[in-house]
Amino acid sequence: MIPIPGLEHLPYAEVWFHEIDEARWREASAVARALGKAGLDVWTTDRTPEVVDFLAPRGYQEDRRYVISELDVAEAPDPEPPTFDLVTFAERPDLEPVLYRLARIAYADQPGRSESVIEGWHDWGLERHPPEAYFIAVEGGRVLGYGYLEHEDEQWKNGFMAVARDARGRGVAGAIKRAQIAWAKANGVPTLRTANEVRLESMLALNRRFGYRTLYEEIVMRGPAA
Repeated sequence: MIPIPGLEHLPYAEVWFHEIDEARWREASAVARALGKAGLDVWTTDRTPEVVDFLAPRGYQEDRRYVISELDVAEAPDPEPPTFDLVTFAERPDLEPVLYRLARIAYADQPGRSESVIEGWHDWGLERHPPEAYFIAVEGGRVLGYGYLEHEDEQWKNGFMAVARDARGRGVAGAIKRAQIAWAKANGVPTLRTANEVRLESMLALNRRFGYRTLYEEIVMRGPAA
């Protein structure tokens, strides 16, 4: 159990429950209080509705929900060329400060993340990911957005994508995702998995157009510690 990354200043600690009972909930609550937190953000999935049923009478409400979907890379049609100029971080490491400034804005713009404070981004948002699969959209020398692929526990994923506010709705995200799929095909990646908050309807629609199929949903229940 940890304080919520980027939201460490809030009075909640994160915990996952795939199964739950009174003893597990009280144990997690005790750990949260030892961390100085008065509540829990409990992650679970729609595959385990009994966790939600247990928490709801104890004052918990759904705070966020994420659609987990997956693309069969080999079956996916070859994507069209990106509509924006794209470079990789391997080619342009000098763009690091610009990417960080964009991350600070875009991360807090996510549904349920308006209070986020970016810390440790250079580790989790940059250095952990293959620079050759870290795509940056540029126009006239200006960075419009970025998105990277991440590899963890033998699974390739579409990582966080950030688009400048005044560039949203112009197809930047689609251009980056096409580049990601093309790279995955060229490098023998079998599947790409992604997580998107249910309120990000445009991104979910984009995934469907590219052939991503929903696997399940992750649910975040927020409420008081025991």
